[in-house]
Amino acid sequence: MRNALVVGDRVYLRPLETSDAEGLARDFSEEAETFMYRGRIPVSPLAFAHWIEKQHTSHPPAEVNLAVCLRAGDEADRMIGLVNVDHIDWLNRTSETGSILLPARFRGQGYGTEAKHLLLEYAFDRLHLHVLRSHVWEPNGRSAAALVKQGYRPAGRLKWDDVKHGIYRDTLVFDVLREEWLQARAAWKASRF
Repeated sequence: MRNALVVGDRVYLRPLETSDAEGLARDFSEEAETFMYRGRIPVSPLAFAHWIEKQHTSHPPAEVNLAVCLRAGDEADRMIGLVNVDHIDWLNRTSETGSILLPARFRGQGYGTEAKHLLLEYAFDRLHLHVLRSHVWEPNGRSAAALVKQGYRPAGRLKWDDVKHGIYRDTLVFDVLREEWLQARAAWKASRF
């Protein structure tokens, strides 16, 4: 494992590196599910490298983006996604989380749930955040269900928050406290064994 921050059974999280830019550009360009994007704007490895470098310019950071990497097998250390805490409010100890697995062949196998639990462990136990939020575009039922598995609870709805193809949709808001996440993580671990 290279530069691991948090380690799970099958995946680990590490800081993004500029060497990840090429793979990110490739994986995002090959993404077939477009419901979460405004459009298919091509992003070059240079843009991703700039984004990764920019993250390390503010202290304390307003966001932390981490690579999700496989631990073992033929593809050990392969980055299969990103997780992040964003819009960090260091005074009130709040933040928003996000995640994506790329390429799509890694979805639906539990990697995303494990990675998100590792992110929450990092956010609550290392960054000492108090509450985490997550926003999900209403048509993205898979992400909403995953958040509930991770201990998040519905916290509200932003009406007509986003438009795509001329149709306005709501954004669903979820939140989780450390105690709620600990219960969800224990249940998740018990269900796996």
